[in-house]
Amino acid sequence: MNALFNAATLGFSLAAIIVSVVSSRRQSANDQRSNLLAFLVGIGGRNRSPEFRDAQDYILTELSNYDPSLGVTKLPRPARDHVWQVGGFYQDLGVLVNTGIINEDLAAALHYTGIKETWRSLEPYIRAERERRRERTGGGLFSSFESLAAYVNTVPHQQVLDKFVRREFPSHPGPG
Repeated sequence: MNALFNAATLGFSLAAIIVSVVSSRRQSANDQRSNLLAFLVGIGGRNRSPEFRDAQDYILTELSNYDPSLGVTKLPRPARDHVWQVGGFYQDLGVLVNTGIINEDLAAALHYTGIKETWRSLEPYIRAERERRRERTGGGLFSSFESLAAYVNTVPHQQVLDKFVRREFPSHPGPG
């Protein structure tokens, strides 16, 4: 009788541990999704602000008026400020990818064109700045942005999008 009671107690204890572990894992996954959602809302707002959009447009259309050998720090204002703002955004995004906080496919899906076009425009200035820094301090610049751009340049946009499950919505009849 005592052995039966001990076995039942052990069974209930194991069941409680299993329920606790499963519940803990679900809570952890929910917390991660919640944190990711908050992050995406924040980064989306930053990237969609008029100031950011103006800075990115400037980089894509007017930055090439300056000699790339100036690097970044020797650019006049507002060019330099725009490079720091937009390049810094993609650098931060690249750091999040490189540290495993977000998946590179998610970053690419959200900012594919911006990453690709901005890197193409900024690369000569960044490389010149890196050379200048190596001579002084050995420091780099925007290396996580470069890693993200390298990924985006190796994979077609549709291939990135295809990695995400898309929910099909039923079509609704038009006005009529």
